[in-house]
Amino acid sequence: MELLPFIESYRASALSLVSAETRKLKLLGDAFALLNNAVDKYSKVSYLPEFLRGSVAENLPWFFFSKRKYAKRDFQSIIDKQADNENYANWKIMNFTYWAWASQRQQKKYREKAIEYLNRAIALDPNYEAGRERAEKLKTRLTK
Repeated sequence: MELLPFIESYRASALSLVSAETRKLKLLGDAFALLNNAVDKYSKVSYLPEFLRGSVAENLPWFFFSKRKYAKRDFQSIIDKQADNENYANWKIMNFTYWAWASQRQQKKYREKAIEYLNRAIALDPNYEAGRERAEKLKTRLTK
């Protein structure tokens, strides 16, 4: 039972990759249906469904705006759940999540919160084992 969030989420993520390689949009729709189902069933107990759906969504071309909205929603949801339960996600997931949140919200009205989250991402990765370098680059760009 504990593996179901991983099995369903990775299955959907793999299907999205197949869709990208074959350029079959129906497979992308199927992947999102599976991801949505996994989020509905498991996101209260596992970060993975939202993390993978958000990661897939943020890498879609701009014209998939109806699917790209999941990225903002999912990464915010992970941050909120982590705030409620510090054991919800590991430090590498949170490092990427904070960076992704800031990357998606570079507008001036989000700047202060984006820099706060980038600082958190940097603090989580003192030995440059995850995405610290990427977070530092984005922070530099936002503070100029």
